[in-house]
Amino acid sequence: MRICKKLACYLILGLVISVGPAEAQAASKPDKIVAADLLTVKEPGSQAESRLRVIRLTTQSGATGYGDYLDFGLPTENEAETLARLVNRYAAQDYKQNIFLTDPSMRAVGSGHTVLGQTANDVLSAQTPYWPGRALYHREGFGRMWQGPGKSALIIALQTALLALAEETGPCQVRLCPSITIDREEDGKRRLCTPEEMQQRVASLKEAGFTAVRLELAGALDDEMKARGECAPYRYPQEVLGQIDKLVVASKKAAGMEMDLVVAAAMNLSTDGMTYLALRCERNGVTLLENPMALRHLIEQGHARKEFTQPLGFGGDYHAIEDFAQGIKQQIGTVLTPDAGRIGGVTMLARAADLAKDAKLKVAPVVQGGPLSLLAVARSLTGRGEVLWVTSPYQDVWLKEDGVLKHPLKMANGALATESCEIDETKFQVKRIAQAETKKNE
Repeated sequence: MRICKKLACYLILGLVISVGPAEAQAASKPDKIVAADLLTVKEPGSQAESRLRVIRLTTQSGATGYGDYLDFGLPTENEAETLARLVNRYAAQDYKQNIFLTDPSMRAVGSGHTVLGQTANDVLSAQTPYWPGRALYHREGFGRMWQGPGKSALIIALQTALLALAEETGPCQVRLCPSITIDREEDGKRRLCTPEEMQQRVASLKEAGFTAVRLELAGALDDEMKARGECAPYRYPQEVLGQIDKLVVASKKAAGMEMDLVVAAAMNLSTDGMTYLALRCERNGVTLLENPMALRHLIEQGHARKEFTQPLGFGGDYHAIEDFAQGIKQQIGTVLTPDAGRIGGVTMLARAADLAKDAKLKVAPVVQGGPLSLLAVARSLTGRGEVLWVTSPYQDVWLKEDGVLKHPLKMANGALATESCEIDETKFQVKRIAQAETKKNE
């Protein structure tokens, strides 16, 4: 009996020795990212789906993480090359910790990190050393393909994919505010919407359950200003303000008292231009005006802000937390409206929300991306009382059945109530954009 017991122990011990170390080594081996792909919708059924771009990161074990952004006019021949640069080298912004740079042509001196060949946790926690007196500098040759709006969404797409691989998931409960433009495109040309069209668009969003809507004053208005010989809407003329008035009044009529209305202008209005627009919005009962002024006008904006009581959001073009701190100090507005990509992602959004909380202000971030990016930002801000809502375009599309998601996003009382979402890969075409170099085993 004792011999049988000893024999059994030896057999078990031998099995542990022969199998255990290999399994333990496999379990402890870091799951590095080895490939990045670009997914586009095969047969888009809407403008949202035609603009949707999905980045897929794949690890050695076969795990995948997805993030998305909206096409911003990058030429097709440059898209894969640009994204390859993004995943092969991103940079943290020197002395401002945890700020990602979306433009590979800008990087901290002597520093740069790669996504391929690293684990998701390593990439997310990577920081650039503090180098006093060092600034960012331009690398030549990349500027042309990075010009134009929308590029800030790329970093949220990358971070969303990394967070998915790191399994940083959780519940979401954040109010949503879809962003729509006051113009539309017909036969390749842009034109302002009619009051009836705006009223119908806002009414449909209200019927879908949204409790806030954001109107963007861009596109056709910019075309009209250029036709007048003005390169930038430094100040909208009275007749243009009259056109804006009609569309805002129509939108407000459809929104009613149950729905908040936000007006967001371009970033280059003057102080008096901002004041005129704010007074018009205040007269029309608009809840919030997003500040169109640049960072260099902080002091002037602080003085202009005293001329009206209209709630004012600021910071859509800010790149650093320090900019928001200065804006709060100058009392230029009541709501922080950071662009999730420009400010540096979900970590920096949380810090912006902390600033708003300490100053007893509100925060309403903007996300230039699709459902995956929206979900990642909403998850990072869930449970914060200082958050008014999260703004992004095409929110209503991601709530509809038979879309590019296996299960559409869900909303309850105007707030996002979805914990996770998954794209339907059968509706996408895949293109490999980067792959880690692997050494063949001898």
